[in-house]
Amino acid sequence: MKIILNGKSKKVNSNQKVIDLIGLLKIDSKFIAVAVNGEFVSKKNYSKIFLNDGDVVEVVSPHPGG
Repeated sequence: MKIILNGKSKKVNSNQKVIDLIGLLKIDSKFIAVAVNGEFVSKKNYSKIFLNDGDVVEVVSPHPGG
C-alpha cells in the first residue's frame, strides 16, 4: 500500500503500525513527533495505530538553531 510520508509517496506493507514505520526509518522515537492525517499521535499509541492506504504521515524532529 502507499502512504504519503513527509510529502512524498512511500510504499509500505499492509497492516503496518506507526511504530513499524518508525523502525523502517531507523530513527529514535524519543526525539520525534508524528501526525497521521493531521492528527497528532501520542508516543504511547505508536504501537496501536495502524496505517491505511493513502494516509498522510508527518514525522518531524527538532533541530537546533533558529
